[in-house]
Amino acid sequence: MDMVEDLINSENCCDLSIISPVYNEQKNLNELYERIKKVLPAHLKWELLLIDDGSRDLTQQVIREICSRDKRVCGIFLSRNYGHQIALTAGYDAAKGRIVISLDGDLQHPPEVIPQILSLWEQGYDIVYARRKIDHKKVGWFKGITSRLFYRIMRKVFRVNLVEDVADFRLMTRKVVEHFLKYRESTRFLRGIVGDLGFKYAIVDYNQDIRRSGETKYNLRKMIGFALNGITSFSNAPLRVSTIIGLIISSFSIIYAAWIMYYKVVYGVVSGLASIMVGIFFIGGVQLISIGILGEYIANIFTEVKRRPLYCISDIVGKEEKDISNRDHRLSGKAYSSRA
Repeated sequence: MDMVEDLINSENCCDLSIISPVYNEQKNLNELYERIKKVLPAHLKWELLLIDDGSRDLTQQVIREICSRDKRVCGIFLSRNYGHQIALTAGYDAAKGRIVISLDGDLQHPPEVIPQILSLWEQGYDIVYARRKIDHKKVGWFKGITSRLFYRIMRKVFRVNLVEDVADFRLMTRKVVEHFLKYRESTRFLRGIVGDLGFKYAIVDYNQDIRRSGETKYNLRKMIGFALNGITSFSNAPLRVSTIIGLIISSFSIIYAAWIMYYKVVYGVVSGLASIMVGIFFIGGVQLISIGILGEYIANIFTEVKRRPLYCISDIVGKEEKDISNRDHRLSGKAYSSRA
């Protein structure tokens, strides 16, 4: 019996869960739903979880309309905008499928790739990543280059197990999801968490679509914040780097002082106000950078020790409302605790 037949014959109430966090995507949702419905195998029982991350347009209304048309669709409305990574976490908390696929709601993750993903899962892989082929004409040369540079630095410098050019378009089996849900830190970098799990994975390459409507949610400021979260969540290398730089500067200062003494003894005159000022500014800059790095880690500690909820749900619509609301400890009482 193959894996698909095993899913169909299982007593689990859902074979496949598809989760999609959305924020101000009212013009994309109907197309997203239709394309997902079109590509999914008829023999699979599936659910589509649309997690609204505090949208300010008509996204919630569109989700409710889709839910009224198809009982397999469930809308989960967060009480405010928590960010993409938290919205994804809410989807994983609510998903009940034996396998779970996540993709963005802006249609840049084409649902037509899902059959290929399922095919690799059938071959025994616990995680299947969808890896985008970077087209600089579509995504912009700056974003493409900085994205690739970020992944390489994370892997080679900070030793974070990341697959290059892989975003949050992936499949995970129930076993992987259950392990993933044990990670409840408030500063979340899901790509790093999934990579840290270490399960057997495969990769499907796809051509990333252009955004059909709306605006990208990842501007330069958010991209920098996302990168900092990824680095500080999984590596203490920046702290070590600042320590190493401090040691190098201290060593250089000792050598420079010895050279000044030698120059004074041999030539009797020492000048160089400019070099002194450069040295002062340089050391001051290094100190500020080191303090800033330390501040990032202290801020993460400050956030974690408060143990505040990861998110709050304002409403749930769809056939799964009762099941999700009462499903388990993750969505009741301690549902949104930052500690499992």
